[in-house]
Amino acid sequence: GSFAQQWMDEYHGGLKKYNEYKQQDSEHLLETTGKELRKLMSWVNEEA
Repeated sequence: GSFAQQWMDEYHGGLKKYNEYKQQDSEHLLETTGKELRKLMSWVNEEA
């Protein structure tokens, strides 16, 4: 349907909105705090 078409348009257009959203998510307070906390947890695999 329409979602698939929108996704294909986004994909063929260079993923501009997707990358914008991904960047915003990576800078969110929850993500930045989680990143710092994971550094303190030796049993957490940061690459996962």
